[in-house]
Amino acid sequence: MNELIEAIRVAVAGGATTEQKAIGAQACRTIIAALGAEPGKPIVLPGAPQAHPLSRLSLDQILDLAIARLSQIAAAREAQPAPPAQPAPTAQPKPTAQRGPQIPMVPTASPTAPGGARPARRKP
Repeated sequence: MNELIEAIRVAVAGGATTEQKAIGAQACRTIIAALGAEPGKPIVLPGAPQAHPLSRLSLDQILDLAIARLSQIAAAREAQPAPPAQPAPTAQPKPTAQRGPQIPMVPTASPTAPGGARPARRKP
């Protein structure tokens, strides 16, 4: 509490910067919120983000909610008619694992091909 009061003193003193004044104003808001709070209830500071409703639940309650929701989803999927059977896919060779990007090779013009000789290579 003393830190808040000191921040207000600095903010109202002559030559206070805008940052010090902003800190003092926030200290005033904090004290007003603390004075207006009801016993047993959390202090709600203006401009502070609100707590998520699920943050007050225990881990067991969250797991119970998740299980109940997943049970509803599973029951809804079981109630849907089965999709028509599709023909079995034909046997195709399994693709081999690729080790990196595949770069297509562009054939270069040969010196004997019509259109001229191969362009000279530049040295790096």
